[in-house]
Parts: sequence; structure tokens; C-alpha cells
Amino acid sequence: MIEGIITKGVGGTYTVRREAGDRILCQIRGGIRKSGVVPAVGDKVKVSESGDPDIPYVIDDILPRKNFLIRPSVANIDCLILTFAVCDPQPDLTLTDKLLVICANLNISTVLLFTKCDLDPEQADTLSDIYTSAGFKVYRSSKGKLFSSRELAEVAPSGIVAFAGPSGVGKSTVCNNILENDIMQTGDVSDRLKRGKHTTRHVELFDTKTGFITDTPGFTSLSLFDVGTDYKDVVKGYPEIMRSAGKCRFDDCRHLSETGCAVLEDLEEGKIDRGRYLRYREEYEYLYNNRNNYKRRIRPV
Repeated sequence: MIEGIITKGVGGTYTVRREAGDRILCQIRGGIRKSGVVPAVGDKVKVSESGDPDIPYVIDDILPRKNFLIRPSVANIDCLILTFAVCDPQPDLTLTDKLLVICANLNISTVLLFTKCDLDPEQADTLSDIYTSAGFKVYRSSKGKLFSSRELAEVAPSGIVAFAGPSGVGKSTVCNNILENDIMQTGDVSDRLKRGKHTTRHVELFDTKTGFITDTPGFTSLSLFDVGTDYKDVVKGYPEIMRSAGKCRFDDCRHLSETGCAVLEDLEEGKIDRGRYLRYREEYEYLYNNRNNYKRRIRPV
């Protein structure tokens, strides 16, 4: 039996990269299909010969995942690079913070990459300051200086690195620069909708010197409710709030209106970005108020 990693999956046929570096076509064995487990790009699998000359191998087993993201749909991610343009299209910081919450709860390393910084240097400075102050690693990319393979090695010396964010922010352009090849189709921002046009249609892993990278289909909406995030776990995506929370009078402080809340004090003193705090509060209250209104979904791991 051969072990490998799924690098692509389209229409029930999966491409598996073996340790030797070659890629083989596989289908999944019926038992896996009946179990309800859907193979994902990034899954480590065991395969064997199928006897079918068209699809010569079959996936017999999916090895345990260390993590799994529903959006983008990738398993076993070592680092997620959240990619947003400073303008054209305008950055959706609510989406940014939701992804940070999800990754924090799945123990996925995160880095922020702001693209098109040459179009609005002042906005680039503002966004970088907000997230650097919060405790995140931030990179910038512009037309004359794209995020490179050297910076990728700083972010993740090995493993699977995924780029996630809306369409039109330049994820495919950055990936092509890293791979030094125009493998991924790039597109423009729609003049009518003022948002990116979808160019990446599916998730696929590409080899780098140290591991894999993948560009993922862009998306503009994400619900923490739908992925089963608990209201108590929202704060994990806000390290600046967690730092201040250690000084709160009460251990169970929610940082909303409690007496002796150090978070609110630091907010008033400008030590915590107000936009970030308001997004924390909105998500916390929404999940808290709806905690009994739905059958809790299984956490996607």
C-alpha cells in the first residue's frame, strides 16, 4: 500500500502525490464513500492499485487530520496567509477577523498579507499597524514588490501553506511569483460589482522547495455560526484582548460592560483598536444570543 497526499480533487477523481514526487489518479473505495467522509486536498492517504487502466489507483484510507478548514476546503494546513487588498476591492476586515478566529481555534498559524499597497500607501500603513499591534505577523505586497519565495520560507519553512481571501486581491499573482511560473489564472476586479472576479475554480497543491502552496477560490462571506464556533472561543482570534483580559476583575469577564473590565479600560486608552473590538463584540453577542437556536455542528477538524 502506497502513502501520498491529495493535491487535487475534481469530479470524484483525486490526484495523489507520492513520496517519490510523481502524481497518480485515484478514486475512493466504496467504504469511505459510505462513511460520509469526503477526501480533501491536503489529506494524507493510503492507496493501492485498482485494476482500472483509466483510474489505476484507489484510496483505501484517509489518515487522521490535524485540522480541516471548510472555507477554503483544505486539510492539514500548516500556515494560512490571509490575503486582502488595501483597496480595489476594499478590505473586508470582518471576514479577516472571522478567519483569524477560526484558525486560532484550530491551531493554524496565520499571517496577514496586504496587497496592492502601492495604490494606497496610507491605508497600507493603517492596516499594518492595526494587526501588528494586535500581535500578528504582517507582510505587504505591491506591483513592484510581490510577496516572494524568500518571505514564504520565513512564514513556513515546510508543510502546506494556503492563501485565502476574497477574489481579485492578487492571490494567484502572488502564487505565480512564488512558483516562478504562470500556473494560475489571474483576473481583474469587476467595475460593476467592485469586487474580484473568480479565476481560481478549485483548490490544488503545488510543490515548492520546502512543501506546498495553494491558491484557494475567493469568497466574500463566512459565518462563525455555520462552522460551529462557540461564543467563548471568539476571543482566541483577538490576542490583544486576551492580553488585557488577564487584568480583568472577574475571571469570567465577557468584556462587554462588566465592572472592572481591563479590556474596556484599554480600549478607552487607545491600546486596543476600536474596530477590532467592535467586531469581537458583534460576533460574541451574535453567537451567544443564538447558542440555543440550533443543533450545534461538529467542529470541522
